[in-house]
Amino acid sequence: MTARLDTTQRLLWKLISAPEGVAAALARLEPAERAYAEGLVVGDQRLSAVERLDIYANMYFYRIRDALMDDFSAVSVVVGEARFHNLITDYLLAHPPSHFSLREVGAHLPSFLASHALSEQWPFLADLASLEWAILEAFDAPDAPVLAPETFGDIAPERWPAIRFQASPSLCLLDVEWPVHEIWNQTQRKPSPTNPLRISTLLRVWRQDLRVYHCPISVAEHRALTVLTAGASFAEICDQIVGCSGEDEGTARAAALLHGWLNDGLLSSFDFAS
Repeated sequence: MTARLDTTQRLLWKLISAPEGVAAALARLEPAERAYAEGLVVGDQRLSAVERLDIYANMYFYRIRDALMDDFSAVSVVVGEARFHNLITDYLLAHPPSHFSLREVGAHLPSFLASHALSEQWPFLADLASLEWAILEAFDAPDAPVLAPETFGDIAPERWPAIRFQASPSLCLLDVEWPVHEIWNQTQRKPSPTNPLRISTLLRVWRQDLRVYHCPISVAEHRALTVLTAGASFAEICDQIVGCSGEDEGTARAAALLHGWLNDGLLSSFDFAS
């Protein structure tokens, strides 16, 4: 096989990134590829060629593991470093990286945790990982303008029902089975969070002034924000709130929620439905 840079890169990548190790990956190559690969690295009395390549393979794994430990720090704190190491080994066997950026390597970890053995001991792990992924997504979301409360001072009352809001690109709504925001908060203060009671929880995650926030929200707010992000008018948003809060409280609740969304920087623009 003629020595070419692209061939060398491809084979080294195949060997270094093989989840079962360099020796097993080398054995699976076609004879011509294997002969070429064996000539790429020369062993000596201290280390064989395979052992030298294993150094790079190990560093490849540890770099990914460390990146995931940063992205899912709360999960790591809950299960401990040794179990997290084994979790990532299992995860990469099932979901080897398919994107050039480390930023995307953890995309499948929440769903993977749902059926992983660790979730038998900590059944909230998948929800906790979903929260941490949403935090990461919110941090990396595109910038957008932020509407100020005074923006709406000159709008006539009869035009309010037709207003449609554009939410911040960083906004994410979560519907989880556990109050994982409490667990996340505990992991920021102490290494051993207590196991929570199983309580269905609605959360919103968003970025404001380069900082990511998350908080529990009511059913009314979750429904209102869901239809808002789908392009509903303010009248339709109010219908959702009235459906949860009743006619008497609905109007006041809608005004209070809108005020909170503006203060939290959740709304980036608006127009009027035809």
